[in-house]
Amino acid sequence: MIRSFHVVVASLMVLLSPVFTPAFAAQPAHSDVRIATSWPAQNTIIAMLGYGKNIVGTSAIAKRIPLFRQALPGIVNVPDVSLTSSHDINPEQILAQRAQLLFVPENMHIAKQDMLEQAGVKVLVLPDNSMAAMVERVMKTAQVLGPDAQQKAQQFQAYFNHNVALVQSRLAGIPDSQRLRVYHAMMSPVMTSGKPSLNDDWITLAGGKNVAATWFGGKPNTTGEVPVERAVAADPQVIIAMTRQTAQMIEHSAQWQSTSAVKNHRVFVNPQGMFWWCRETSEEALQFVWLAKKLYPAQFQDIDMSKMTHDFYQNFFGLDLTSAQIQNVLEPQH
Repeated sequence: MIRSFHVVVASLMVLLSPVFTPAFAAQPAHSDVRIATSWPAQNTIIAMLGYGKNIVGTSAIAKRIPLFRQALPGIVNVPDVSLTSSHDINPEQILAQRAQLLFVPENMHIAKQDMLEQAGVKVLVLPDNSMAAMVERVMKTAQVLGPDAQQKAQQFQAYFNHNVALVQSRLAGIPDSQRLRVYHAMMSPVMTSGKPSLNDDWITLAGGKNVAATWFGGKPNTTGEVPVERAVAADPQVIIAMTRQTAQMIEHSAQWQSTSAVKNHRVFVNPQGMFWWCRETSEEALQFVWLAKKLYPAQFQDIDMSKMTHDFYQNFFGLDLTSAQIQNVLEPQH
C-alpha cells in the first residue's frame, strides 16, 4: 500500500513540469477561438484557464451544475454537443457551431474526423482516468489556448504540487496497517472503480486503501457494478458517495448496516463545485486533501477546508464564494 502511494506521487511529479508538444501549438487569435466539448469536466478546465466564454458547444451535465452556471451565466444558451447511440460526436453539429477546437477523451471515437479537420476544426485527444492524466490535460489544454492560459496552468501546477507535498508529508508517519479501507460509490451504491483509475488515484493519494482495487482485474474498464454482498464483505471503514441520494441509500439499507462506515457514521457525500471533485476536473487538487482530512483528521487539524475552498475558487475561477455557497460545495444536498 505504501509503495502504491509513492507510485501515484511519482507519476504525478513527472507531470509537474510543462507538457508542451508541437501537436498542441497555440492557436492564432486564441482569445477569439471557438471551443466545443461534450466532456463535462473538460468544460471546467477550460473555464479555469479563462476560456469559458469561448465555449460554443458544451455538455448538458455541466450546464445543470449551479456553480458552473454562476461562473458562466451565458452557458445556459450554449448548445449541447450531443452524442449518438454509439457514443460518437455528430460532426455536422460541430461544424454548425463553427467550432475551431474540439476536446475529446482518448476513449471516444470521432466519426468523420478527417472531415472536421479539413473544415478547420482541430480535434484534440486528451488522456483521462488518472490523476496524472488530469494534470497533463490542464497543461496541454493551456498550451493550445495560448500564453495567458499557460500562465494560469503553471499556477495550477504549482498549487497542485504543493497539495501533493502537503498530504504526503502529513501521511508519512501512518503505517500501512493503520491506513483506512475506503469504498467509493459512484452514481449508485454498487457502482465503483478498481485499479488503475482516477478514483483509485485520489483514494491512494489521500492515504486510503481502495477496497475495490483488484475487483476488475483483467478488464479494460476498471469501473462497473459489483455485487452488494462483495462491497459489504470488504467492510469499508469510510464510504465516499458521489451523491446525497447514494449516501442515503447506503445509510438506510439493511444490507449495509454491518459495515464499519455505516456503524461509525462515516459515509460522506463527495464535494461538488464546478463539477464533482472526484471526477476529471481541476478541482481534483482539493479532492485528495479533503479526503485525507476526512480519513485522518488528527493529521490535518490546521487545514481549514472552507478557507481552502474559498481561496481556490477565487484564485482559479475568479469566484468569491459566500459561506453558504462553500457549505453547499463541501456538503452537497443533492
